[in-house]
Amino acid sequence: MECEGLRFFIYRDPRRAEGDSASDVLRFKRRSFSQHVLSDRQNAEENEDRRQCFSQISPTPPTDNGIGHAEPDEKEIKKRGRRAAPASVPDEFFGVYCLISRSPNKYFKNRCYIGYTVDPNRRIRQHNAGKQFGGASRTDHRGPWDMVCIIHGFPNSVSALRFEWAWQNPDKSRRLRSLSLKKKQKESAFAFRFRIACHMLNSDPWRRLSLTFRWLLPSSEIAFPPELPLSPHMSVARGLVEKTSTLVPQLPEQYIYIRKCAICSQTISKISELVRCTAQQQSCGSHFHMRCLSKTVLAASNELHAQLFPISGKCPKCDATFIWGDLIRDQRLLLSIDKAKPIFINEEHAVSKVPAGKLLKI
Repeated sequence: MECEGLRFFIYRDPRRAEGDSASDVLRFKRRSFSQHVLSDRQNAEENEDRRQCFSQISPTPPTDNGIGHAEPDEKEIKKRGRRAAPASVPDEFFGVYCLISRSPNKYFKNRCYIGYTVDPNRRIRQHNAGKQFGGASRTDHRGPWDMVCIIHGFPNSVSALRFEWAWQNPDKSRRLRSLSLKKKQKESAFAFRFRIACHMLNSDPWRRLSLTFRWLLPSSEIAFPPELPLSPHMSVARGLVEKTSTLVPQLPEQYIYIRKCAICSQTISKISELVRCTAQQQSCGSHFHMRCLSKTVLAASNELHAQLFPISGKCPKCDATFIWGDLIRDQRLLLSIDKAKPIFINEEHAVSKVPAGKLLKI
């Protein structure tokens, strides 16, 4: 395979059969053992990405429109600048994963790597492709790698990055260093990393987040220790991560004005201050200030002076149970939809509107 003057040579071990899965990984036909085999179209897309990495980017030559200059006029710039409403917005995903090396080299085999990603499928391909294609320097030429597990459901990227750093450096984290976690003599590298994660999920501030521990490789699954169980508001999932999106309502009648806070009866001026009841009953639909609802629920559980936000609670209006993390994810989704919604004729009133009813996933 040639690429802009550079030639890539892929070594093929004659001892391996043509259908050997390990050979597939080395030839980049497979993302990893934990991922599906790539189709011909996906292989073509990846090859095109590699060619673009080494292609020399040249400025697009100006085109003469017959008037004598190729620069668009001010009216054209404004027309291009108007935002076009997409049919859907991707749901946010913040995850921290653990890789295991399947390298035939004994020095690298079974080593672990912990990282952060917003797209697990793309990230494992980058790690297995190499540093020049976006992989990390610590995983370059030390694979192939398997993404064994991923912890996701963080409210934002900052929270996920802090979790990643603490998982990588338990001896430096002020939340974990007092535990003096050390690798046992007959403990594998991944078992040690899993034990650290169990301690983290039972320590502040992560034990209050509604996280999901997802096993991507069932064959590598380890049971949670009885002394470090997963909290009831957290969940365990198995299988690959699937991308989901939310439809953006396109009609003005599909939006409603932000209601007054159902607790303090004051106006909610911004979507970033809004949380709403996500109960299935359409009869509720209450809107709250995030601070008002948090204080009300914390006061009911006698945690008002000890915590900033609750783990779970009940809606003051319909008495439906909710997980605080679900309300925050709904709020961030409303912010994304607000940026992507169509430009209505009366734009000044549309800015104070949010979608009515339940949002549809695709």
